Amino acid sequence: MFPNIHYYYVVIVADLFLRMSWLTTLIPPNSGANFALPAYLSSVTMSLELLRRTLWGFFRLENEHRHSTEGFRRVDFVPLHFSTGHNHKYDTKKAAMETRVIIEISVFVVAVIAVCISSVISAQSAAQSK
Repeated sequence: MFPNIHYYYVVIVADLFLRMSWLTTLIPPNSGANFALPAYLSSVTMSLELLRRTLWGFFRLENEHRHSTEGFRRVDFVPLHFSTGHNHKYDTKKAAMETRVIIEISVFVVAVIAVCISSVISAQSAAQSK
């Protein structure tokens, strides 16, 4: 969708560079390697990895859009995530299923947060006992 194909090649090269810079974070800091990343640059490389993944997310979105507009997955009606006031042919079973999914996701999020908090508390108590 970009008018110049060179944009894609630039992003491919940038992806290679950013992926290799992220791989340097996998080197243990006490390994003695000459090319080991200093600890203060770890957050920078993580931010660059986030940028790399965002770039490829946009290209994935572009790819999905191009395939959808070529007629492969064209549909007559796309349901919205909010109410428009129109009566569509939705049944209440689908609405109940959506509510159940939201409850399941909420329970999972609470469980993950509880595990994180308990691990932080146990790590702090272990550090204080030393």
